[in-house]
Amino acid sequence: MKTIKRITSDTISEFAQKIEHAKENFIPMLPFVKMPLHDFDRYKFYSDKGIYLIDYIGDEYCLYHLYHLSEGDDTLRATLILPSNWDKRFEIIEQSIPNIKEWFVEEDDSKKFIIQSLEYGEIEYYPTLSHYLIPTIVRNGYEPKYRMYMKRDGSLPLPQVTDLDEGLSETNYSLELLDDVTNFYYASTNNYRYFTNCTHDEFLEMLEQDFTIRNSKFITDVQGNIVAGIIVTQDSEKVWIDNFTVSPEYNNSRIGKYLLSKTIIDLFNNCPDETLYIYLNRDCYDAISACENNGFVPFEFWTDMIFER
Repeated sequence: MKTIKRITSDTISEFAQKIEHAKENFIPMLPFVKMPLHDFDRYKFYSDKGIYLIDYIGDEYCLYHLYHLSEGDDTLRATLILPSNWDKRFEIIEQSIPNIKEWFVEEDDSKKFIIQSLEYGEIEYYPTLSHYLIPTIVRNGYEPKYRMYMKRDGSLPLPQVTDLDEGLSETNYSLELLDDVTNFYYASTNNYRYFTNCTHDEFLEMLEQDFTIRNSKFITDVQGNIVAGIIVTQDSEKVWIDNFTVSPEYNNSRIGKYLLSKTIIDLFNNCPDETLYIYLNRDCYDAISACENNGFVPFEFWTDMIFER
């Protein structure tokens, strides 16, 4: 950790010079499709919202840029991991990843540290988090979570909806369900495959949106407990079937297929021209099967590597 220097507004020029070097000598070697959003010059200017670090390792170094989604977010995230030398990138990373982990443990008070790497696909928001990093990061105690994006083929016919088993009921979201929904997604340790990429406050804000309120659905058991849910959001002219999860005790049941099919039909009636997207854990086999049976095909595969205190 003593090799790591934290950059301030007074020393940002030191970071900026190294970004310029990387733009000429390292970044062109990375395997990603260049898009307008890949503006590396933004790292040359200091922002209080970011954490800028340089890990000096002998004659080499590694740059890091980290951030939180918002104030109160308990997860630290990486946007940039950039060794100084392409040919020595493996050696530099082998030495630097233990250092950044130690820095996190001793210098940051977040509960989690997440590094997200694209394995397959073109939409790469942070291309320096390339898949070559994955083995080293995992070996250093970060737990890998394997995610994927899917989208529905709109040319396919609408799905058929089967009946729910006796004792189960479908319900739309309402304010009266808020505590139950929050408990289902955040407090239930049984939903170990569920994850969210937003803070708790952002989750609550999502449930205040009219589009989300109209289209989100849940399945409850005979006691009124939520056993499955889908929260639907709209972002940048895309419709996202978010937070699709079924309690593990209902694995291999028809709940997931029913809930997804019903949601797709209702969304088609409300917004027939929109493409539907979904983000899932790759080990949610029942959910993935339900998606595939409803015309969803994968187009991006990610590995989220998480270190948790």
